[in-house]
Amino acid sequence: MLALVAAGDAVCPVPDEGRRYNAQTDVVYLPLHDAPPVQWALIWRTDRATPLVRALAQAATD
Repeated sequence: MLALVAAGDAVCPVPDEGRRYNAQTDVVYLPLHDAPPVQWALIWRTDRATPLVRALAQAATD
């Protein structure tokens, strides 16, 4: 998505972490002061729940 934004082909709302972890000189991040807080969630396909996926889910909930 960042490549599309940098090319001028898209605009994308992102949480504040996007600015902190994906800083690029050709992309401008503007705060949306009235936006509700972002809630994160892990998702995965149920038929692909490997032990590694389950371990990540457990670590995230601990």
